[in-house]
Amino acid sequence: MGNFVEWAPGVFRIVGKTGKQKEEFASYLVMGEKIAIIDLPSRSVGKDIISYVKKEGRDTSDIKYIILTHTHPDHWAGISALSKIKPQIVIHESGLKALTEGQKYILDKQFPNPSKFSLAMKSSLFSKIGKVKEELITCISDSETIDLGSEELILQSTGGHSKDSILIQAYSAKCTFIGDEGNIAPEQAASFFIDGTGSSQKRLKLLKMLSNISTEVICPAHQSPVPHPFDLYLHNLIFEHKHTKDTIYDILVSAGEAKIHYIAEEYLNTLGISWESPFEDLGVASTTATAFLKEMEDEGRTQYETHSKRWSIN
Repeated sequence: MGNFVEWAPGVFRIVGKTGKQKEEFASYLVMGEKIAIIDLPSRSVGKDIISYVKKEGRDTSDIKYIILTHTHPDHWAGISALSKIKPQIVIHESGLKALTEGQKYILDKQFPNPSKFSLAMKSSLFSKIGKVKEELITCISDSETIDLGSEELILQSTGGHSKDSILIQAYSAKCTFIGDEGNIAPEQAASFFIDGTGSSQKRLKLLKMLSNISTEVICPAHQSPVPHPFDLYLHNLIFEHKHTKDTIYDILVSAGEAKIHYIAEEYLNTLGISWESPFEDLGVASTTATAFLKEMEDEGRTQYETHSKRWSIN
């Protein structure tokens, strides 16, 4: 069984098996009178959670919710491990088709610029996903509160990393779960990405908002939790976000005009980011660069020519 670490009363973290991946893929267990799982990256983690709940003398029927910080496959590939228990799967409404349509929606919307999508889908993180029946899914819009008895979870739509990203706060435990709004690879600065549905403006808004949230621990999906004070952690995230935007703009100024794949490759090289499969295969650099370019287009600084598929300075 995996290693469960209690970061706050009733809040446990378990790291998924990642194969050749260097990144961590964590699931969190929040145990009140009712039990909620936050993100479920693999069947092995799901089975470990079932074993742990039984070990603690609880009935598996107490597991009432699986709450997804967003619907990228590495956050819900383990749902089938709890199919007999049938907890409610809670997501933002914009992510519904990711679960009900599976790979089709993921390719069309979340990662529309893949370099090797077929390789990504064969990876250990993505190959186990299927489709989820809609009757098992509960959708939220802007915000929602889930009562676990001795704990209350406050869910809030953020829409940065992806349109369906949500922030989850455990009120009593004072833990805040941010999903992938932080860095994905802890050893690489600026190793965040924004998918084809996300927003660079909303990600920055969330990072700034975190400074004012009453919480004791920030819990990312791909890094170890960050205990208070986390001023330096947030400062670095905000700095790298702004630096990435400036770097993409400078690349376009130097090139004059360019297609998205050139801009994406140049910003990765400039910032020293090296994505591995499946992230590289999914084209996350292209979707991230596009998000920033669209933000700068809204600011009147860039423009996109549909016919040539090139970005240029406005």
